[in-house]
Amino acid sequence: MKIYFIASSRLVAVEPKLYERMYQCLEAGNKMLSDKVLKWAKMGVKDIQSAPLKVKVDNYVQSMKCIKKADVMIVEASGHSMSLGYLISKALDSSKPVIALHKVNQMPSFIKGIIDSKLIMMEYDEKNMEEVVEMAMKKANSLIDVRFNFFVNPKILSYLDWVAQKKMVPRSVFLRNLIEKEMKKDAQYREE
Repeated sequence: MKIYFIASSRLVAVEPKLYERMYQCLEAGNKMLSDKVLKWAKMGVKDIQSAPLKVKVDNYVQSMKCIKKADVMIVEASGHSMSLGYLISKALDSSKPVIALHKVNQMPSFIKGIIDSKLIMMEYDEKNMEEVVEMAMKKANSLIDVRFNFFVNPKILSYLDWVAQKKMVPRSVFLRNLIEKEMKKDAQYREE
């Protein structure tokens, strides 16, 4: 599985060994798309706020590429972070499963308010972290979308392009929503 793992740089600086363990647990048998958290854990976190604009732009572009390539995004979400919230939103908008790990009694209240079947909230402590990550990976694996291609005529393609541009909804998400709406209405399908 291709994994994009991200965490708050502030929290990594406080507990680098925990994040290093988490990264290594996720890495076992998977392809990690970014080693940013591991580098922060091993070498310390550089002050991102004072970084030059080019570094910030590169960080954003790299994060968007990782979300696009990822099968699943794993977020350690025990602390408040607007950046992590944004990345979670982008991943869910791209229909990517997101595992939001958080320590016991440190549930992120805003993220808890997101209603999305692809968001998995998992609580852990230092003793059961590996076990929780393994369970979360199994859940995420069952939520990964499968690519399905089909042909449409130019008129349908033009409409889908219009929807994507005017409604700011990717074509695939629009089609998936239509199909899911029909699935809910189709009594015969629900009976099987």
